[in-house]
Amino acid sequence: MGQITAVVTGSTSGIGKAVADMLESRGMTVIRADRSVADLRDIDSITKAYGQIARTHKPAILVNAAGCAYYGLHENITPKQIKEMCDVNLTSPLIITNLLLPSIREQKGTIINISSVSAVNVNTHGAAYGATKAGLDSFGRSLWAEIRKHGVRVVNIRPDMTRTDLYRNADFEASNDEGAALDPEDVAEAVADVLDMEPGRVITEMTITPQYQRIQKKTVDL
Repeated sequence: MGQITAVVTGSTSGIGKAVADMLESRGMTVIRADRSVADLRDIDSITKAYGQIARTHKPAILVNAAGCAYYGLHENITPKQIKEMCDVNLTSPLIITNLLLPSIREQKGTIINISSVSAVNVNTHGAAYGATKAGLDSFGRSLWAEIRKHGVRVVNIRPDMTRTDLYRNADFEASNDEGAALDPEDVAEAVADVLDMEPGRVITEMTITPQYQRIQKKTVDL
């Protein structure tokens, strides 16, 4: 088998970076699709960049890991923030998958969506964010039913509270207590588990949660 190429969105930091690092450690060629590759809020930027990636690199694996979140009462979230969450969390993964799917199908590859437990929970102070992740989950399930006959695996991974900068726009963050939150490497390990499944077997959905879920208020320097 030749060199496997994987595309990982949101690979600058957090879960995306941990996944990209893990795939590279396994000898894969990884296209770290960060903000320098395309603006995920702009359809023309996405289409141009990922169309070129599809033609030039022929990826077999796609990990949709980019994410954006704004927290607070829904009436206090701005329309611009709502649109940005929809663009980054839902619209861009749908378009990127659309562009790379022929290459992935040809190689009987894998598409992994980094969703969230917010996709299946009630999300006070995060209603819009949860809605975008629920949409991503729905897309993954339907795409799996559509494409499984071609040997392609489609997987939704739903991490719980993870120590990343996703909460940069919130007044809380993941707890630093042992076992109270996930680290990005925990999610990358789950991605590895998905890829290590024997041919003909698929984990279609996976929820990863810490033993103890705790958040903490951010400290404010006065």
